[in-house]
Amino acid sequence: MSNSRQPYLMAENLSYELNSTKTLFQGIQLHLAGDRRIALVGNNGVGKSTLLKILAGQIRPTQGSVICNASTYYLPQISTIRASVQSESVLAFLNAISNEWWEIEHILETRFKTTLDLSLSLQALSGGELTKLLLAVGLSRSPDLLFLDEPTNHLDYLALEELRQFLCQFEGAFVIVSHKPFFLDQVANLIWELTPAGLQVYGGNFSLYREQKQLEVAAKMRSHETARKELKRAKSVALQEQERAAQSHRNGRQKALNGGIPRILAGKLQRQAETTAGTLKVNHDQAIAVATQKVAETKIRTHKVASIQLEENSKKRRNLIEINHANLWVGNRLLLKAIDLHISSHDRIVVAGINGSGKSCLVKAIVGLESTAIVLQGGEVRRAKMQTAYLDQSYEFVDRTQTVLENMQRVNPTLNYQLLRQQLGHFLFCNDEVNQLAAGLSGGELARLAIAMISIAELDLLILDEPTNNLDIATVEQMIEAVNGYRGALWVISHDLDFLSRINITRSLRLNHQTLQPTVYLPQEQSHYYNELTTS
Repeated sequence: MSNSRQPYLMAENLSYELNSTKTLFQGIQLHLAGDRRIALVGNNGVGKSTLLKILAGQIRPTQGSVICNASTYYLPQISTIRASVQSESVLAFLNAISNEWWEIEHILETRFKTTLDLSLSLQALSGGELTKLLLAVGLSRSPDLLFLDEPTNHLDYLALEELRQFLCQFEGAFVIVSHKPFFLDQVANLIWELTPAGLQVYGGNFSLYREQKQLEVAAKMRSHETARKELKRAKSVALQEQERAAQSHRNGRQKALNGGIPRILAGKLQRQAETTAGTLKVNHDQAIAVATQKVAETKIRTHKVASIQLEENSKKRRNLIEINHANLWVGNRLLLKAIDLHISSHDRIVVAGINGSGKSCLVKAIVGLESTAIVLQGGEVRRAKMQTAYLDQSYEFVDRTQTVLENMQRVNPTLNYQLLRQQLGHFLFCNDEVNQLAAGLSGGELARLAIAMISIAELDLLILDEPTNNLDIATVEQMIEAVNGYRGALWVISHDLDFLSRINITRSLRLNHQTLQPTVYLPQEQSHYYNELTTS
C-alpha cells in the first residue's frame, strides 16, 4: 500500500472535449485521500465514465493533469466488456493475464463465495459472475485505489450484498459510478457530483447528498422569487415615474396655452423637466437591467428530463390472472412448482429472486410473451382479455434497424405524424433526432424510446423488467412520478430498492427453492426487505 499521508490522486484543471464544438467538462480540480469511498454521480451523458477513465489513466484529458501516487485498478462497465470478450474459456482468460491464475480463483472463492466452472466460456457468465471475476483479478494485484464504472448493473440482491461487503472491507480507496441510491448509502462517505458546470463535492452518503440538493434548490427558488419581485417593483417604479412626468408635461403645456406662464419661462421649465425625466429614465433602466440580470442569475437550471405519462385502460377492478398449482417449465427443466398467483386490476406487485431463478420467464409465460419453450403446465391458469405492455431489460421490442420515428409509427399506427412527433418530444427526441437509427442509441435513450412507445397505449397490465438499469437518477425520478400516477395493474422485476420503495408496491413475492412465496416485508421497509432477501 502507498503512503497514506499523501493523497492517492490529484487532478488539476481537467477538461475533456468530444469535438471542437462540444466540451463535456472543464476546470475539474480534485484530490483523493487514502480513506475515501467516493460515489461519482451525475446525469447520463455528462461525462462520468470519461472522467473515471481519465483518473484511471485509460485516456488523456484535453487539458489538465493527473498525478497518481497509488496502484490502481479500473473496472469498466460490464456491458462494454461483454462486447469485446472472445469465446475463450474462463481458464484461458485467467492464464492470459496471470501466471498464478489459481490465486485469482482463490480470491473469487474466499472473498466473493463464488466457484466458477473454469471450462465455461466468458460469454456464458452472468453479469454478476463476470463482475466478481474481474474484481478478483483486480484484488490479485493489491491495488490501493479502485475505479468502478457501474458495477451494480444487472446484479441481484445477493450479488449486491457481496459487492457491498467487499467494498466495506477493502482497505484502500475507491470511486464508484452507480445509479442505485440504497447501495451508495451503504458504501460511500463522499459524493462527487459532475455537471456541465464542474465537479461539486458533498460530504456524507447519498441520502445526505439528496437532502443537501433539496435544500439548495429550495434556497435558489427563494432567491429567484425575491429577484422576480424586485424586477416587478423596479418596473412599477419606472412606470409610475413615466406617468408622473407625462402628467407634469401635460399640466405645464396646458398652463402655457392658457397664458398662465410666460412663454420663455415655460420653455425653460420644459427643458428642465425633460432633463430630469431623462436622468430618471437612465436610472430606472439601470435598475431594471440589474434586476433582470439577477433574475437570470438565480434561475434554477435543471437538467431536461423526459415527461413520462402512462395510462390505464380500465377504472374498474377485475381479475386479470389466476393461477392455481401450476408448474413452470423451460424446455425439460422444471423452474417453478405449485405456483399460486392471483392478480387483479389495481395490484402493484414486485417479484424478487436471484438471477436465473425464473423471474422473467414466469411473467413471459403468464402473458404469452415467449416461445413454447417456456410453458405453464398442470393446475389451472386463467387470463382475462387484457392490454399488456412489457418493458424488458434489453428493450427487445425496439427494432434497431428502424429509426426512432419509425419505431413509434410501428406500435402506434393510428396516430398522425404531428402527434407522434409531439409524443417523442416529451421524451426528448426532437428535430433530426427522430430520424436516428435505434441501433445508435445509448442504453438510456433506448429506455426512453421504449417507454415512449408504450406510453400512449391504454393498459390493463404494465410489466417493468429491470426498468432502471440504464437510467440516470434524474430520469428514474421521472419514471417514479409516472408509475405513481398509473392506476392499472403493475408487475415489477427490479433490484433497485430505492425505486421499489417509492412506487407504492402493495404485494411482494420472491422465487426461492423453485417456489413462489410472499415476503414478510414490502420494499417500503427498505432495511428489513433487503435483509430478508439476502439472509434467508
